[in-house]
Amino acid sequence: MRRPSPAAKFPLWESALLLLVVLFGALWFLAAERDIAGQRGFPLDDSWIYATFARNLATGHGYSFNPGESLAGATGPLYVFILALFYRVFHDVVWPAKVLGILCLGASSLVVHQTARRILPAGRLAPFLAGLLVALSPTLLWGSLTGLELPVYLLLACLGANLYIREKWTLAVLFWAIGVWLRPDGLFLVLLGLLLRPKISLRNSVAPLIAAASVVGVYFGFNELVGGQILPSSVGVKAHAGLNLGATEWVMFQHWAELWGLSDKGRVGLHAPILLAGMIAGAWLSLRRWPAVVAYAVLFPFAFAAFGSSPGQFDRYIAYVVPFGILLGVVGFDHVANRVMPGHALAALLILGAVCVGWEAHAARIAGIGYGWNVQNINGMQRYIAEDAHKATAPGDTIAVNDVGAMGYFSGCYVVDLVGLVSPRREFPENLRVYRPKFMAIFPDWFQKFGRVDRNTGQVVFYDADSTYKYAPFLGVRLKTNTISARNTMYVYKRMRPGEAGASRISIVEQ
Repeated sequence: MRRPSPAAKFPLWESALLLLVVLFGALWFLAAERDIAGQRGFPLDDSWIYATFARNLATGHGYSFNPGESLAGATGPLYVFILALFYRVFHDVVWPAKVLGILCLGASSLVVHQTARRILPAGRLAPFLAGLLVALSPTLLWGSLTGLELPVYLLLACLGANLYIREKWTLAVLFWAIGVWLRPDGLFLVLLGLLLRPKISLRNSVAPLIAAASVVGVYFGFNELVGGQILPSSVGVKAHAGLNLGATEWVMFQHWAELWGLSDKGRVGLHAPILLAGMIAGAWLSLRRWPAVVAYAVLFPFAFAAFGSSPGQFDRYIAYVVPFGILLGVVGFDHVANRVMPGHALAALLILGAVCVGWEAHAARIAGIGYGWNVQNINGMQRYIAEDAHKATAPGDTIAVNDVGAMGYFSGCYVVDLVGLVSPRREFPENLRVYRPKFMAIFPDWFQKFGRVDRNTGQVVFYDADSTYKYAPFLGVRLKTNTISARNTMYVYKRMRPGEAGASRISIVEQ
């Protein structure tokens, strides 16, 4: 492999073209959102959790989900502060979050472009191809518009990789450590930066270690201060280390392979399979000089799965490996093209690039339509119920739910989280006894072991722990086309005395 040297200043038109690709990709997703959902929003209920924290912080109600009730319920505290600043200025989070995501993806594509140019200083096409594949990635385009921390963390990860390639170890680890404030699993990348680099010694390890310990230590302290534990409560709810390890690792492998175009489900993969072949070659060539980049691209999903966590909707929890994999893939393409077809290396690289770009463009078209349905699902189910609850309740009323985001943002109620992200984790009937919610909106099969059939109505009802109240269903909201929700139908229950008669027929609203 050619030795890296200081990157030449790349042409302005390349930067402009990369930014235009990101913009046009985002516009396609936003157009699908407008046409399918009809109302702007987010493709995940989790996005509204951040929005609720940010609004409360911006309006003087503290770092809280329910106003004034401090807790470490947001996975990325730094992202809450960023959104709170936007809300303070714009009194809205939807458009500011989307614009921020687009800008971060554009910046990430430029950083990857520059990083590839530093690795391949003589490359005429490969560096631009690396930036282009990041800009057009369906996974990253989807993530940039979710309203989540994904695009901001992605940019920090890419900046750290650029500094790592340039052998600026302390700054690289510092950027990756800041990323922990957005994604706790960023600790894995921090550890790789500390442990995996050429010519490592005790002397050149002190500064990176101090930088990482300082930033991560403050992060732990913040969580302890606001929530009484060093990690956000969402980590405890979603992570289950060591449980059924073989099965979780196999599921993760399937998702990781699908991320690189290898799907056994008859679906179009998100990136061209040929890119995976290039990534393997690039990983072999880069392992000695940049081991952390290689280790993160290949091992992070499996380290994540070791804690019992799923890859998330649209593989969002492992999407951060995409720019690392693309970098390695382009390095592999460049090397193979120059070794196999030295006289026609540029043409070979152009063909490989065209295949990858065409594949991503096709996958992005499909993903954009899916994104539109994702937003429609959240608006049509969780947001619809929340806005309906706002009309049917008074200030101070309580509602219990298993999806808290939109309910917290739109209902105006005190929200009891039956899953435990933003409320203390208790048994389902005990939560009902403690809070006595006026309404409950749930997927009933999640709590089926607590349900009983009402002999008078034939409906499944729920009782609180001391049987003071029962909760009977009266409304269901059903998605005609479900692409993101855990269930097709969410049911709304009303609190009543055990002797009261509930509805024998449930009204179903189809969305």
